[in-house]
Amino acid sequence: MMAEIPTWVAHRGYAAHWPENTLPALEAAVAAGARWVEIDVQVCADGVPVLLHDPDLERVAGHAASVFGLTSAALASVPVGEPARFGTRFADVRAPTLAEFATWLAGHADVTALVEMKVESIERFGRSAVVDACLAAMAPARGRWAPISCDEEALALAGDTGMRTLGWVVRHFDETVAARARNLPARWLICNHHRLPPGPLPRGPWEWMLYEIADAALARELVGRGARWLETMAIGELRGAFGEPAPPHPV
Repeated sequence: MMAEIPTWVAHRGYAAHWPENTLPALEAAVAAGARWVEIDVQVCADGVPVLLHDPDLERVAGHAASVFGLTSAALASVPVGEPARFGTRFADVRAPTLAEFATWLAGHADVTALVEMKVESIERFGRSAVVDACLAAMAPARGRWAPISCDEEALALAGDTGMRTLGWVVRHFDETVAARARNLPARWLICNHHRLPPGPLPRGPWEWMLYEIADAALARELVGRGARWLETMAIGELRGAFGEPAPPHPV
């Protein structure tokens, strides 16, 4: 019997085959059938939010410059094609600003985004500054995205502005975490599947979203334990393994 099909979230886009957190990776994910995408946001020296997971450029650009030391204009000249993985294949790819991502998202009416406000930027610039910058940048896609973060106080600030769908990225789970999740309240608890206790997933008023899911066997196990949302960098492979129909314009 085929396992229940979870809701797939393209983790940093189709990052198994394209540079993470870039418009080509996101476009490829949608072409492969993704209807939910997850991106990461750091903030540049001039206060502009951009799509980056790390606070430095070592993994994506091959040098250790900090995003906090670069303006968004300076970052726009830096290739982020992950040369260690892809060589020169994506030498022309740049890190989009969050505003550019919002414009992209506004052009994909059937796609919803999870926007992770990274803790390094929150610690550097403060919660209010990061939340306000993300809300302003995402204005063209209002109603089509949800803020997520490890920082629950930043999520609470977003909630105070009217953002009612929140995702709390947790590093573990216990009764203290459960009580705090109820207080947010969080629609999703988002966690690395390795960091959860074995057996059925703890139940609550939230939905579990687990990452990083790279193969179908693991996905089926987690669905059996109660996960209904799975983040994957291999969206095409996982959809195919679950027998989902090919999209109209496959990659």
